[in-house]
Amino acid sequence: MYVPVHKAVPGRPFLTFLRYNRPYWRAYATGAALSFLYVGIGLATPLIVRRVVEDFESSQMTGARLSAYFTGIVFIALFTAVTRYWQRDLMISASRKFEYDLRNDYFRHVQQMSQDFFHRVQTGDIMARATNDLNYVRLFIGPGIMGTVDLTRVLFGMGMMIYFSPSLTLYALLPLPAVSLIVYGLVMYMHRQSRRVQEIFSSVSARAQENLAGARVVKAYGIADRELDAFGAESWRYMTENVKLSAVMASLWPAIGTITGLAVLLVVWRGGVMVIDGVMSLGDFSAFLFLLFMVAWPLAQFGWILTLYQRGAVSMNRITEILGEQPSVRDTAETRTDVASFKGGIAFEDVTFGYDGRPALRKVSFEAAAGETIAVVGPTGSGKSSIVSLLLREYDPQEGRVLVDGVDVREAPLSVLRGAVACVPQETFLFSDTVRANLVFGRPDAPDEAVRHASEVAQFAEVADELPHGLDTLLGERGVNLSGGQKQRLAIARAVVCDPVILVLDDALSSVDTQTEARILRGLKAVMATRTSVIIAHRISAVQEADLILVLDDGEVVERGTHATLLEQDGLYARMHRRQLLEEELEREP
Repeated sequence: MYVPVHKAVPGRPFLTFLRYNRPYWRAYATGAALSFLYVGIGLATPLIVRRVVEDFESSQMTGARLSAYFTGIVFIALFTAVTRYWQRDLMISASRKFEYDLRNDYFRHVQQMSQDFFHRVQTGDIMARATNDLNYVRLFIGPGIMGTVDLTRVLFGMGMMIYFSPSLTLYALLPLPAVSLIVYGLVMYMHRQSRRVQEIFSSVSARAQENLAGARVVKAYGIADRELDAFGAESWRYMTENVKLSAVMASLWPAIGTITGLAVLLVVWRGGVMVIDGVMSLGDFSAFLFLLFMVAWPLAQFGWILTLYQRGAVSMNRITEILGEQPSVRDTAETRTDVASFKGGIAFEDVTFGYDGRPALRKVSFEAAAGETIAVVGPTGSGKSSIVSLLLREYDPQEGRVLVDGVDVREAPLSVLRGAVACVPQETFLFSDTVRANLVFGRPDAPDEAVRHASEVAQFAEVADELPHGLDTLLGERGVNLSGGQKQRLAIARAVVCDPVILVLDDALSSVDTQTEARILRGLKAVMATRTSVIIAHRISAVQEADLILVLDDGEVVERGTHATLLEQDGLYARMHRRQLLEEELEREP
C-alpha cells in the first residue's frame, strides 16, 4: 500500500528540513546549549589575558599568579574541547539519523511510483539524487548547523567588545557592509551554479549506469570508443561547471577573510592610538584584540557555511521534486477494504488504452472464468503486453474497466491485486543474489519441496544441479552467468513458487527452443489447471490448449475462439500457424 511522504514539501527545502529533523530536536537543542556553554566559558580567556597584561604593567605578577592564569586557560581549553566533542557527537549523530530517514523515505517513495514515472526519469538521475544530493543535504544539516551554532560566538564576542570600547567596536564593524554585498552576489550565483552542477552530475550518472548495464551491447557493436568519448564530454561539462562553482566558493572564504583582516588592521591602528592617548588601557586593548580574533574565525567560516547551505538547499529541492511526485496508480479513499483475496475470474470491458497519445488497445473486451486459460497472440506491437500491464494495474485504462472477480481493479487494494498475480515478463530480471534467493523472491518462506517442484515444472532443475553450488550459486548482475533460456526458466519457476491465483506468462518462452518449450508446457499443464492463466505468446504451439485465444491486431481483437475454431476461420491466426509450421520445417531441414 502506498504511504505518502507527508514530511516533504516541494519547493520548501527548509520546511522539509524541519519536518524531518523534528524527532531529533533534543539532540540539536542539547548541542546548541553546549555551544552556548563553551562559548560563554571561552569568553573568560580574554578577561584572563587582560589581568595578565595589567599585572605585568603594575609589576604585581608573581610565579603563583602566572601559574594560576596558566591553569585557568588550560582548564578553559579542556572544557571547550570536551563540550565541543559532545556537541559534535550529538549533532552529527542526529544528522546521520535524518539522512537515514530521508534515504529510506526516498527509496520507499520511488518504489511505489508507477511505470510512467520511470519512463520519464532516468535511473541515473534517481540514483544521483539518492547519493550525491542526499550527501550535500546531510553536510548542511550536520557540519552546516554546527557552524551556524558556532556563530553565536560572534554575538557574545561583540557584546564583550562593546563593553570594552563601543567606539573601537564600531571601527571593527566598518567593513561588514562590504562583506554583505559580496556574500549576497556570490551566494546568488552559487545557488544557480549548484543546481546546474547537480543536474549535469545526474546526466553523468545516467550515462554511466546505462553503459555499465549495457556493456555487452556496447562491446558487441564495437562502439566502446564512441561511448568513451560521449562519457568524456559529459564528464568535461561536469568538471568545467564544477570548476566555475569551486572558483566562486574558493573566492568567498578569502574575500571574507581579507575583509576581516582589514577590520583587524583598523582595530590595531585605532586601538593603538587610543592606548597611546591614554583613552584605553593596554590590558583592555589586549583583551579586545583577543576577542576580535575569536570573532574573526567564525566570520571567516561563514563563507564555508554558505556554500554548504546553497548546495544543501539545491539538493533538498531536487530530492523533494521526486518526493513530491504522486504515483498515477495508487490506493485511494475509494479503495475497497472488503476485498482481501481473489479467485481469479478476469474480464475486460470495452478497454481503451494508449501511451503518450498513441493507442495500444481499442475497445478490447473478453472474459475468463476462474481456473481457465486465456491466450493472446498477434503481431509485434499489437497490444498484447498492454493487457498484462492493465491486469497488473501498472497503468489504468483511459476507457472501460478491468475486472477481477467482478471487482474493478481500480477499487481493489494494490497489495491484494498484485499478491494474487505472478507474472513472468518478456525481459527477465534476476537479482545479484543466489539462485535460491531469486527462486523464492516472491515467497521467502517457500519450503524446499515447493522450490524443487517449481524448478522441475520449469525445466530448471537440471540447470540448477549443474551449477557449481547448486541453488546456492551466486548469480552475477542481472543473472549474467545464465543464458537467456535459463533465465526464462528460472523466472517461470519463480512464478510457480509463488502459488498465485493468476499466472501470467508474457512471452515467457521466447528464449527457449521448441522442444524445451513443449516440456515446460507439459509441466505447466497441471499448474495451470488449478488457477487462471494468461499466456502472451508469438508461437502458436504455446497457446493451442488454451480455453480462449484472442488474436490482436493494431490494438483490436480481430478473432477469438479455441485453436480449432480459429484454424477453421482461416484468418490471421491460421496464417500465423501456417507460417510457423513452415519455419519449423525449414529449421529441421539439414
